[in-house]
Amino acid sequence: MQPYIVEYEYETPLTDELHDQLAKRIDPCLAQYGVEWRVSFLAVDRMRMFCHFEAESAEQIRNALRSAGAGFSRVWPALRYAAR
Repeated sequence: MQPYIVEYEYETPLTDELHDQLAKRIDPCLAQYGVEWRVSFLAVDRMRMFCHFEAESAEQIRNALRSAGAGFSRVWPALRYAAR
């Protein structure tokens, strides 16, 4: 499985309630497409979020998010990098 980053941008700050609603729609779609969520980072202003997923392809992630009706800005493959 390859690591991918998904970028989200919001027009208004992401509330906890909206996040919970989105997660309930997204989680089953991720499982259906064989995508695994790892970790998310939400900007302090709640206007942007970056999520780390693992999947065989970016298209699997795009299809899962589209089937859940979840908008996203970008999906890109990542390399694991750790400073020494």
